[in-house]
Amino acid sequence: MNTPSLRGYFAIALTPFNEAGDLLWDELAAEFDWIVRAGGHGIVWPVNNSEQMVLSASERMRGYQVMTEVVAGRIPTVAGVADTSKAGAIELAEAAARAGADATIAVPPWSVKMSDPALIRDFYRDVAEAGGVPHFIQNLGGQMGSNLSSRFVAELCAAIPLVQYVKEERDPHGTWVSELIGLNSPDVLGVFTGGHRLGMVASHERGAVGCIASADMTDICAQIWERMETGDIQGARRIQDAWAVLQWAMGDIPYLADLKEVMVRRGVFSSNSRRSLGPYALDPWHASEMEHGLEVLSAYFRV
Repeated sequence: MNTPSLRGYFAIALTPFNEAGDLLWDELAAEFDWIVRAGGHGIVWPVNNSEQMVLSASERMRGYQVMTEVVAGRIPTVAGVADTSKAGAIELAEAAARAGADATIAVPPWSVKMSDPALIRDFYRDVAEAGGVPHFIQNLGGQMGSNLSSRFVAELCAAIPLVQYVKEERDPHGTWVSELIGLNSPDVLGVFTGGHRLGMVASHERGAVGCIASADMTDICAQIWERMETGDIQGARRIQDAWAVLQWAMGDIPYLADLKEVMVRRGVFSSNSRRSLGPYALDPWHASEMEHGLEVLSAYFRV
């Protein structure tokens, strides 16, 4: 199957909630549009940073439709279809196909993990075929992941025509990105990096085709990647170094509350609330450091 090449910074849309945990659909739609206007090269929703684990199937299916309608073909849309079972992931992939998503992405079921390679192979084949579009293997370690070997990932891409891309985020991150790329498999159309966004310069030099990570810094990350694509390594490093100031400021704020707080301060979200946890109150010192980091980066903002 001939498919357009997917490349660049693919922003993971965060999911906005109010203090009661209700999904704010208008803000989600606005975020999708904001990612496009910020210069993102693609959109991914919902995956881990989107709090996929606490979204209902009906919310995810409705969200696919919102995403594709708002984006309207301006950049590729990638639907997260991972679930606690293969049956659930297939239903989500079918819904993503109906909505017109350009690709799908999934980890194997995480609640009761698959350990049999044959079951994992069947999972990816059936889910990819249900979506009918290029599929990403999200290769994670830890609680959510199955920690697939590089060689097995390449074998999956060779065995299943629609399984074409990999989001590699096992630790140590760069080591596994290099190992997978080093296999030189013609069936792996591209290896994307993951959550270690500050390593994008090195990841590009290793041969990654893109990065999939949070939307809060879409314009910053897109510009780092674009400079690397044109060979302007020093320009990419200047932006990455400036961004490090904000990363230090966010280091003491709970995960996801920090990213959502950036979205609040950038005018996209009304709350940093996480579902089931509610909002997080920054103390004056957290707020001051975050404002400083955003000020350092402000010259690079596009929206």
